[in-house]
Amino acid sequence: MRNGITGWFGRLPIRRKIVLIFLPLIIFPLLALGLLSGEMFSRSVIEKTKNNVRDESRLILSQMDSIVKNTESSANIMTTDIIRLYGERSASPEAIEEERFSNLMESRLSIDLVLFPDADSAVFVDVNGRVYSSYPPQVSRDKKVLHSGLPEKVKAMGSYGVGRWLPVERRDYMVSDPAVPVLTLGKIVFNLDTGSQLGTLFVNVRETTFASILQVMGESSSSKQYYIVDGAGRIVASPNEQLLLTPFAANVSPGLLERETPVSDIVGSGEGNKLATVTAYDRLNWKLVNMVSLQTLNGDIRRNFVLTFAFGALCLLLSLLLAGKLSQIIVSPLLQVTKAMRKVKDGDLNVTSPVTTEDETGLIASVFNSMVQQIKELLNTITEEQGRKREYELALIHAQIKPHFLYNTLDTIYVLNDLGLSEEARDTTKALADFYRVVLSKGSELIPLAGEIGNVRDYLNIMQIRNPDVLRYEIDIPQELTGVMVPKLSLQPLVENAIYHGLKTKGSQGLIVIRARKDGSDAVISVEDNGVGMPPEQVQRITQFASGNGRPASIGIYSVYERIKLYFGEPYGLTVRSKPGEGTVMEMKVPGKERRAGYV
Repeated sequence: MRNGITGWFGRLPIRRKIVLIFLPLIIFPLLALGLLSGEMFSRSVIEKTKNNVRDESRLILSQMDSIVKNTESSANIMTTDIIRLYGERSASPEAIEEERFSNLMESRLSIDLVLFPDADSAVFVDVNGRVYSSYPPQVSRDKKVLHSGLPEKVKAMGSYGVGRWLPVERRDYMVSDPAVPVLTLGKIVFNLDTGSQLGTLFVNVRETTFASILQVMGESSSSKQYYIVDGAGRIVASPNEQLLLTPFAANVSPGLLERETPVSDIVGSGEGNKLATVTAYDRLNWKLVNMVSLQTLNGDIRRNFVLTFAFGALCLLLSLLLAGKLSQIIVSPLLQVTKAMRKVKDGDLNVTSPVTTEDETGLIASVFNSMVQQIKELLNTITEEQGRKREYELALIHAQIKPHFLYNTLDTIYVLNDLGLSEEARDTTKALADFYRVVLSKGSELIPLAGEIGNVRDYLNIMQIRNPDVLRYEIDIPQELTGVMVPKLSLQPLVENAIYHGLKTKGSQGLIVIRARKDGSDAVISVEDNGVGMPPEQVQRITQFASGNGRPASIGIYSVYERIKLYFGEPYGLTVRSKPGEGTVMEMKVPGKERRAGYV
């Protein structure tokens, strides 16, 4: 048989011999090129989609967090107003006096909501069973709250001075519209003088407030959908009203919602394949889920395959028509192209095919060289864009001015003026102006430590006026270290973290101490508090900024750490030490030499 095949091949014309020999050499390189380019294009499309979804998810989470914080701020202001109204309430038992007090209470709740449009409605239930609402009274419905167990549930959650979020639910009482599910913040209100409970405040946020954010992000494509899923696996926000408060069962692979986020995975099967991306919102134990149809993404990939194989078929046809002239002319160039393609497949992009002929082989070589060059340029562009993106993100984080801080401080100034404390109001206004003068300045990013301490002192003075029972502070900075250059607004996030996570939940007045000391040729500035402290796992979550993996637990601390690294290099940064019940120490290490303000 072997002799027969050899004899048959020997009798064939040279054209057929070339066709039989070189057909595999033509087909296999084209297949390799098509598969390689298709695989690279497929991965590029999917990765680009993942990155876009994650960027959109971060924006959605930021807007959700703003809604939650604004609602908490509105609850704090309402609590202050309720306590003030009870302090001014007449002891007269007459019905007209009770009616006047009820009108004052409901008007105050309605006015406070004007400052915070994210909150839809507010209801205050006093200890005597009277219900006051920000919307027109609906006595027959709202009285149901007295038998719902909600006030008792908020009290059982330990709500002294802290608002507690209740699960999203649809109910026909204590809401302005029974048809729309609401997320409710509950907070017990106490008489600050006697410590007795006045009642329970409920602030509602409509589901449509969150759904509107998801609708904006998903409006560009009908194949992309966003959902918000709570800890029980229910859909609590979606542009599709029919899915609200139903189990999230969109062909999600088992355990996807329980994995560490952000995570992206392909779920489903066949034409129903989807790219699912899950991002956690730990503040409410929610998950933001995005579903993108792979059928839409694969459309471009299929077109790329069709074009690649169509080009290969054309080359094959030309090779058949010109087989008699492709003996030695085609063998050597094909070997060179194949050799270059193997190097690219092995990861070496610094190669080009030397073929310069103007036939099909030269065309293949030209396309190959162009593709490799475009891939190299794309990789360089991605590297540069990632570097710029990191700088932009740091600049954006650094430039953030939290609006609720301004709102609360202005409200404090208003209360001080209303109480006739003009000097305290004047001092608070001056401190607020000085604080934002530094925040909004367009000068150097590095300032002397003395300037940063002055800015922190203004911030602490404002926070001390707003929270007189929460904190007091001490500052101990040696004179020889006042000229050390530090990043602007580097101490304020550390102080803010100490107040909100160390002292506010302590239950009694705490102390913040800011110190500076020499450490060889460097300087170490520390922010210490005697608050509730943190367990080791929480410290580890906060200090994960050093690895740069995932979403940092504290944006402010992450910003300070990254800017120190950016300005001074790897030997410098932040360290965190904490013990539960004893407090927390955050140390910032910077070069100890004085530098000119124009260094950056």
